Amino acid sequence: MTRDYRTDPDANPNPNLGPSPDPDPVTGEPVYDTPDETRVVERQTYVERERPVEPVQAGYVPPAQPAGSQVNVNADRGGYVETVDTAPGPLYWARRIVSLLFGILAVLIGLRILLLLLVANQTNSIVQFVYDTTEPFVAPFRGIFSLDTVSPGGGSVLDVAAVVALIGWLLIYLLIMAILRLGDRDRVVT
Repeated sequence: MTRDYRTDPDANPNPNLGPSPDPDPVTGEPVYDTPDETRVVERQTYVERERPVEPVQAGYVPPAQPAGSQVNVNADRGGYVETVDTAPGPLYWARRIVSLLFGILAVLIGLRILLLLLVANQTNSIVQFVYDTTEPFVAPFRGIFSLDTVSPGGGSVLDVAAVVALIGWLLIYLLIMAILRLGDRDRVVT
């Protein structure tokens, strides 16, 4: 016959433990003595208590921070620095248009480099459009280096002037964007 030690206080769940004495006076659970003089308690009861809440002063409301607010840790007065961001700045659309135009130019110059490397048919109207459209933007960069093209043979050409033009127009784009951002600096309210 098997005895259930959870329901029968006289049942011993481990035969290596000593005989079951009286229940623990605090918990009322069976306690077994072990050979090394330690006590094994079958079950412990956990009591959860509510955490004490600090009383709130009447009339005091902690300051709420709007989303995206910044804390100025170096302020002498100690306080919050909030940026006013209600709508796009006056030069927002100008930056978008400049980015679009320079993006189109970069793609066309990149296509020019690729078409010259792959020996595209220059009589094709699309290839001719790319060459004619990008030539005025590549021409100012011709002659910067004594080497304007690299031709390894087979008709494939690396237009070094177009690569330099791509880098040059990128630098001009970054300069224009930096100038346009000066007008849209965040206005700080202290």
